[in-house]
Amino acid sequence: MLGSRKPALFFAFIFSLVFVNSIFIHAQTVSPSVYELKPGTRIRVKMETEINSESSNKDDTFLVKVAKPLAVKGITLLSIGDTLEGRVTNAKPAGGGGKNGTLEVVFETLKFDRGETRKIEAVLVKKLEMKSSQTKSVLAILGGTAIGGILGAITKADNGALIGAGIGAGAGTGAALLRKGKEVRIKTDETFEIVLTKSVTLPPQGF
Repeated sequence: MLGSRKPALFFAFIFSLVFVNSIFIHAQTVSPSVYELKPGTRIRVKMETEINSESSNKDDTFLVKVAKPLAVKGITLLSIGDTLEGRVTNAKPAGGGGKNGTLEVVFETLKFDRGETRKIEAVLVKKLEMKSSQTKSVLAILGGTAIGGILGAITKADNGALIGAGIGAGAGTGAALLRKGKEVRIKTDETFEIVLTKSVTLPPQGF
């Protein structure tokens, strides 16, 4: 009886090995695609502490929190509160002549509440910038011209208005040149989107 059962046990053992191996191969080929975030994936985050072009320096690091869960194929891979670490790559304060500040950042590390970390490569979806406003410059010049006209009227000279207008316009132009530009910033609790530029495989949940 034992001899007749050995072949059956042997084939059952071989079948079990093939079955387990097929499951393992299937897990290897399917699971990574589920837990992989591909380039172009957008993540909505919220700023923890403000950074700006005036006080931030190159290589300063900062933290943001995931503000909206990210799910792939029904599996939540990023939850609200998961942390990402960013780094300032360029920061220049605003200057005279209405020159706005510069602030450039990248995102390099993803930290989960359960302790795991992943290196990532991500950038802002929208570049940080302040559009230069020509309105103030024009108003400054027009204001100077108007003041010049008043000065000309006070002199009661035929060409006083023209001379005064020229002086006023020059003063207005000088004021426009001295006008400081705007600082670029990401405020505390401000929400925005970042986008992955390289794929990253996240740790499966429950492990």
